[in-house]
Amino acid sequence: MDTLLSMRIFSHVVETGSFSAAAGHMECSKAWVSRAVSMLEDRLRARLLNRTTRSLSLTESGQRYYARCKQVLADLDDAEAEAGGAYTVPHGTLHVHCSPELGLRRFTQCLVEYQRQHPSVKVHVTFIPGAAHLINDRVDVSIVPTASLPDSGNVSRIVGQIEHVLVAEPKYLQTSRIDTFEQVAPHALTPIPARVATPKRHARLTIVKPASANNDGPFVIDDVDATRFAVLAGAGVAALPLHCVIDDIRQGTLVRLFPDHRLERTHVFVLYASRRHVDAKIRTFVDFMAARLIDVLQAASCPTAADVSEPIACLEHPARARADVRAGQREA
Repeated sequence: MDTLLSMRIFSHVVETGSFSAAAGHMECSKAWVSRAVSMLEDRLRARLLNRTTRSLSLTESGQRYYARCKQVLADLDDAEAEAGGAYTVPHGTLHVHCSPELGLRRFTQCLVEYQRQHPSVKVHVTFIPGAAHLINDRVDVSIVPTASLPDSGNVSRIVGQIEHVLVAEPKYLQTSRIDTFEQVAPHALTPIPARVATPKRHARLTIVKPASANNDGPFVIDDVDATRFAVLAGAGVAALPLHCVIDDIRQGTLVRLFPDHRLERTHVFVLYASRRHVDAKIRTFVDFMAARLIDVLQAASCPTAADVSEPIACLEHPARARADVRAGQREA
């Protein structure tokens, strides 16, 4: 068997963690992958993998060989891609994963703008909660809103922030008494992020205990859009991204609760596999998101000129605030 092919197969087994996953990634049989690794070990006269019925692990020789394989294969891919222009001209299919929490409307807006700038790139998008496994899921870029990331070995870059707010439907609040933050839990459809306090305008945010309220409400929903619809239907209270509900707040179909209690913000991370030999379509997409997404999220979360011209209460309940303003004018 060709040496370079054997090295690629072995590397895929190491990176995916199993013969089955490597076979799926390469679209071949598990037996063929296992035989290729065995033939490689026979040719090298060294055991590269410790095999059990449940797991694989690298031997000491395997660790050294895998490090060399990565270098050799990366250099080969670099040479071939450079000759074909992959690192200079974005083209081909870009596989993107995005957590729905980012908001389909805002994120899709960015996708359309990117594709217009790079018409030779076809964007394939998958919306699944949580982070994707870049290799197993065959994803080039994963975009995840989260407070922090586990160490995955991937390159991460912060491209924005999401502010969460507590919201409920006005009629729901007429029948459900919620006077304090601590009374939210029995009505909550989502976990409530930690409250934060800002003693000074530009001071660093500090978590206020208790850190969060549990969601003890009648529903448990893990999708942002579905949660928004449930709240609009009067199902309870939820902590939702401000950019997803700002229009509802302005229209008065949702009311913002406890606006003086800011909730902990979430970073938006973009993940990709390596800083080295980054394909042009990945590099340009990451750079575009870093420059554009933060502006889109901020613009979607800011008051309009009409909102600013009236008391800030209009962001909590516009109809009620405008009525209060008119009443005050009549008294004057």
